[in-house]
Amino acid sequence: MNKHESEIDEREWLAQERARLEARMGESSDDPMVARYRKVSQALRAPLPDALPEDFAASMARMAQAGVAAPVLAEPDSPFERDLTRILVGVLGAGAAVVVAIYGKEWLAPTMELLRLDSSVAVNWALAAGACIGATWLTDQLRRHKPGTHAA
Repeated sequence: MNKHESEIDEREWLAQERARLEARMGESSDDPMVARYRKVSQALRAPLPDALPEDFAASMARMAQAGVAAPVLAEPDSPFERDLTRILVGVLGAGAAVVVAIYGKEWLAPTMELLRLDSSVAVNWALAAGACIGATWLTDQLRRHKPGTHAA
């Protein structure tokens, strides 16, 4: 750090400290740098807008003891939304497959050359990625259909 940068840092630090002290004392100066930091100091001193209620822990403990389920914050997706999402993902996948089929030769070879991969290594990585995706999907399906459990 050179001398000029350390002088700037010191001026910034002094302005921050003056702003903190002025905000605490209710004073105000005409220095624009201090005024900028005073806004930050006031924002940091203000209470958070979305604080939990004071009795949140106690009410959650009462609900847990009573066996009451916690309130749902958002309604689950409707069947229409789930079906629409599946359709849109399918259209996106089909579009990606078409783009790869049309333009794949133009970018696949240069990409493999850039990454210094031969075709067997690329195939191995593709198979590994497919196996991971398949295993993740399969375990999710097994978890959803296991008796005594329900999907979130």
